Amino acid sequence: MIVSVQQAKYELLAYIKEFDATFSNWYVGIADNPKRVLFDVHGVRDAQDPWLYKQLLTARAARTVQSYFTEHLKTRGVPPESESEDFDCIYLYKIDQHTKQD
Repeated sequence: MIVSVQQAKYELLAYIKEFDATFSNWYVGIADNPKRVLFDVHGVRDAQDPWLYKQLLTARAARTVQSYFTEHLKTRGVPPESESEDFDCIYLYKIDQHTKQD
């Protein structure tokens, strides 16, 4: 389901507060295939680690949400190198010893 910028912010904030309200313990990113990035790139464990993703209407909307979390709330996260409009999903996971942030 595609969500708005405000809905994505609300749902991600609620999820963070449910598991660990320390924003620096979370990574927020943008991807075109968030599950692949979460599990294959970042090493998130599907059944053990807290993670979530949401699809937004546009890549610009996803960048807006990521910017809010990384710049204002100080989560970790790196903007995608590509300006592709395909990057319309925002994802987050709780950082752990086995996850990779870069």
